[in-house]
Amino acid sequence: WWLIAERALFLLGIFGVQAFAQYYLQDVIRVPDPPKQTGDLLAALTVALVILVLIGGWLTDKYGAKRVLYIATFVAATGIFFMMFATDMRGVTIFGAVLGAGIGLFLTSNWALANGLAPEAEAGKYLGLTNLATAGSGALARLEGPILDWLNAAYPGAWIGYKSLFIFGAVCILLSLFMLRKIDVK
Repeated sequence: WWLIAERALFLLGIFGVQAFAQYYLQDVIRVPDPPKQTGDLLAALTVALVILVLIGGWLTDKYGAKRVLYIATFVAATGIFFMMFATDMRGVTIFGAVLGAGIGLFLTSNWALANGLAPEAEAGKYLGLTNLATAGSGALARLEGPILDWLNAAYPGAWIGYKSLFIFGAVCILLSLFMLRKIDVK
């Protein structure tokens, strides 16, 4: 259950930024074509993610899933936090790639840890429960929208809502460490 909570918290931080990235690029960075630039950002994030998923598998086998999860947490939190300081698309893309690297390490090591913890006779059931964390955090992240809008409207031009989104994302990712510490690996 600690693994499911850790996964949910980590992913909650990421899904909020994913859900509202296009609006951030439109309102704050003021890119000329927000949908295209969002696609470019997600492409950079995905390339970093794929590369680090492959490296993360090797690292997880060599050093253990929990160690890699600690690294993944700090890499992802750094990327998501510094995205709010980017002043142009290049900066957002660089920090988005750092975030993608952290997500890549997280996905591999988290699944490896889940596989190691699931009882062999009921592995399907327990691994299926991890999808509750994934789907639940994705749905819950969309509820950040009204708060984001309210904060942006309360301080026009300061974009406090978007800044809060990045801070909340980094905090959720870092708080997942407390859940990770509770997981007893055999």
